[in-house]
Amino acid sequence: MAEIGLLVPQLIRDARAAAHSCTGSEAAAANSVLAVAYQVAATTLTALGKEDAAFTAMERSLAAIRLCDDSHLETLAASTLSWVFTKQGRLADAERIALARAEQIEPGFRSAPQDLALWGILLLRAATAAVRQEKHGTVTDLLRLVKGAAASLGEDHLVYATPFGPTNAGVAGVNFLVEMEKNEEAVRAARTVPDLNSLPPTWRARFHVDRALAHGDLGQDRAAGHALLRAEAEAPEWMRYPSTSRRLVAELRERAPRRDSAVLGLAGRLGLMR
Repeated sequence: MAEIGLLVPQLIRDARAAAHSCTGSEAAAANSVLAVAYQVAATTLTALGKEDAAFTAMERSLAAIRLCDDSHLETLAASTLSWVFTKQGRLADAERIALARAEQIEPGFRSAPQDLALWGILLLRAATAAVRQEKHGTVTDLLRLVKGAAASLGEDHLVYATPFGPTNAGVAGVNFLVEMEKNEEAVRAARTVPDLNSLPPTWRARFHVDRALAHGDLGQDRAAGHALLRAEAEAPEWMRYPSTSRRLVAELRERAPRRDSAVLGLAGRLGLMR
């Protein structure tokens, strides 16, 4: 987070200057960089709980996309905007924008892996919004399509820093089960997720937080604590921000015996000790 905070503002300034001073293909290339930089800013601001600022960054990204040379960035923008809407609580808008773009780019049998992955990412965004609206039937239908797309790919692909494939589909399935309060199923499903190391660290950390939530709701505090420590080990800086994990750590701290130094230590590192 700190490194992004230093790099992105300068990258945006440089890309804006290049876009304004160049013409033709060079201006289009600069606008592609500018569009991605604004989207990185948007996702970072969203992680920090600054959803309104993230929406402004997305508006500027969309303006750059209209002048860029990368046809995939419009799809990436729909995915990012759907996530921002989800964090803002605009769940119907989040679902709508992801599904609309997914319908526009729906791949065929001969589509490139990148196109299939981008389509799958959009479906996951839509499913995330749907599960928080308690539209469980929609989630089941979308997850079936996601798993089919992931199986067609056969392995995880990293597309514009976003993973998609069998592993991420499995991780998403665990998340949806936790959201639907099917915690025993979530714990079982988490044991079957393949090749977790193929995912970026923050994705792995989110997965372990989901495991912790499931164990915590089942009253399995020790297992929940171990999962939270795994999440911290994967992405210690990210761990300080999500309200869900902080709330769970606080609850475990209240219930933990004094000798449970692991949970108390984690609470201290997150600034949750009184």
